[in-house]
Amino acid sequence: MTYNQTLNQSILGDRAEILECHRSESLRLALRITGNATVAEDVVQSAFLRLLQAPNFPVLIPEIIRYIRRTVTNCSIDHLRYQNPHAELSENLPNTENPQLDLEINQALSQLAPDHRVILALHLGEGYSYREIADTLSIPMGTVASRLNQARSEFKKLWEAK
Repeated sequence: MTYNQTLNQSILGDRAEILECHRSESLRLALRITGNATVAEDVVQSAFLRLLQAPNFPVLIPEIIRYIRRTVTNCSIDHLRYQNPHAELSENLPNTENPQLDLEINQALSQLAPDHRVILALHLGEGYSYREIADTLSIPMGTVASRLNQARSEFKKLWEAK
């Protein structure tokens, strides 16, 4: 075994440990976006494989966390756009303590466009600030504000139409 092979295995081992530390947060984020626990696990697995193979993995902790969030979010969006754009949300995402209301909210959320669903999941579900959403999605803060406003309007229309 050469020095480079040993170094590469060491780096991959460190990445795997870092990713494992962020697995629960990543699963929660993927679940909020995809709405399905099984799909969320698949999305996180796919994201972690991408991260393990990424040539330019960040070194500093804040950058690593943003990089992991961005990759999980992008994999979740990819799933929503290409695999199943109108997937049913799990029944336990909203927590109103009223199962019927939770179900109705989930049905309305499942009808939102993927970009709007992601913005709502990050802002309302995960509590991300506009800046954190902008960093995670690599979009300007003005776009975050605009999409969030559109998502709220779209949700309101769907809610009132029911």
